Amino acid sequence: MLMAVKNGPARLHVRIAGDGPTLVLLPGMARPATDLDPFAALLVKAGYRVVQPDPRGIGGSTGPLENITLHDLAADVAAVIQAAGGAPAVVIGHAFGNRVARCTAADRPDLVHAVVLLSSSGKVQPSAEIAEAIKIAQDASQPRAARAEAARKAWFGPGRDISIWLDGWVEPVRVAQTAAAAATDVADWWTAGRANVLIVQGLADVSAPPANGRLLKDEIGDRATLVELEGIGHAVPIEDPAAVADVVLAWLRNHPG
Repeated sequence: MLMAVKNGPARLHVRIAGDGPTLVLLPGMARPATDLDPFAALLVKAGYRVVQPDPRGIGGSTGPLENITLHDLAADVAAVIQAAGGAPAVVIGHAFGNRVARCTAADRPDLVHAVVLLSSSGKVQPSAEIAEAIKIAQDASQPRAARAEAARKAWFGPGRDISIWLDGWVEPVRVAQTAAAAATDVADWWTAGRANVLIVQGLADVSAPPANGRLLKDEIGDRATLVELEGIGHAVPIEDPAAVADVVLAWLRNHPG
């Protein structure tokens, strides 16, 4: 099922599959919703209704990219939840999407009862070497071999298939999302309001180091569950959709909403 959802000047392209409790999936920075399709398929098979909006500026989604904050992007997600129905929903955010998920939960607790963070980020930054590797990997003007080496270093665990993240980057969206994060106080979204939180962290993640998830767990205590996975880097649900789905589904069974 396809939907077009309006939020002020933004128009979001949304795909919906399955029946059951509603899960909203948010991809990583400057990435399309299709990144999470293999992971989404496993959630649908397990009996969930999966809602996948493309971020503004990607796919069929449009909207202003200048002078925005995470609150604007969270409002997009809130509009999608309201239009799609099924509130309060679980919002699952990967990488940058975890910031938007947390901000949505903080801004609209009536629409979000839990969040799942796949690679938690926000306070502990990558090393200068890894930050440079990220820039190279995202830069389409760089030789493909150099980008592949950088992607492997920055985003993936040993032996993982990196090919999906060598294409599909949307540079204007990367710039806009980076600026939106910088323009938003971390305190506005860090604790995800009062929602229950599942943190799924790859122990091989050098872009959003595991200390981020541990800090969040320490800060919000019993309403957070932290699961750390060996051999998985920053591209958590892309690297091993099945392993991540197993963790998420087990947690959802204990947090039915």
